[in-house]
Amino acid sequence: MHSEYDSIGEAGLRFFGKVSASIAHEIKNVLAIINENAGLLEDLTCAAQKGAAIDPERLNKACRQFNKQIHRADHIVKNMSCFAHSVDTFNAQVNLHELAVLVADLAGRLAAMRKLTLVVEPPEIPVIIKNNPFLLQNLVWLCLEFTFSATGEGGVLRLMAEKHDGRISLLISGIDGLTEDFSARMPDGHADLLEAIGARLIADTNKKQLTLLLN
Repeated sequence: MHSEYDSIGEAGLRFFGKVSASIAHEIKNVLAIINENAGLLEDLTCAAQKGAAIDPERLNKACRQFNKQIHRADHIVKNMSCFAHSVDTFNAQVNLHELAVLVADLAGRLAAMRKLTLVVEPPEIPVIIKNNPFLLQNLVWLCLEFTFSATGEGGVLRLMAEKHDGRISLLISGIDGLTEDFSARMPDGHADLLEAIGARLIADTNKKQLTLLLN
């Protein structure tokens, strides 16, 4: 057995681990809220058995929380399934907007911890590219990790897939601390991922925008 992984494999494992840990944390939060409201229902039931009147508003509030957390858990699991199946095909037709939405959702908790907001704006037309879905997700994730560290609290980061004159790109704007030497501050493994999928990163410090050119 080899004791070391190549750069892409190492970055991929870190990516998979971080996403899995974040998803697990979100599911635990959902379960904690459901458990809290289950306790409330038990208290209401116990009180009713002793002859006390049930407060309809408290009961309704608990039911609303159950519904909210069920929908939240369903969304988390659907994202987890899409993410897990991204390794099924080495080369596939990828809807870049949908991929950006998925990665932004997966990174949402990390953004919230830094008091940042992620907004994925829809393109005017579908932007489709043939590439490796997992490697592309990994690269977008690394770009977001960088932007999180380069953007102040309260910032809004906007992602948008774009196709112009046959060139396909993903724009990330709102990066307050973007500098010309951004590449040196990018997470490990990004250069090999760029080479593997045939992409380039270009910074526009005036627009506070990072452009991921994909063809």
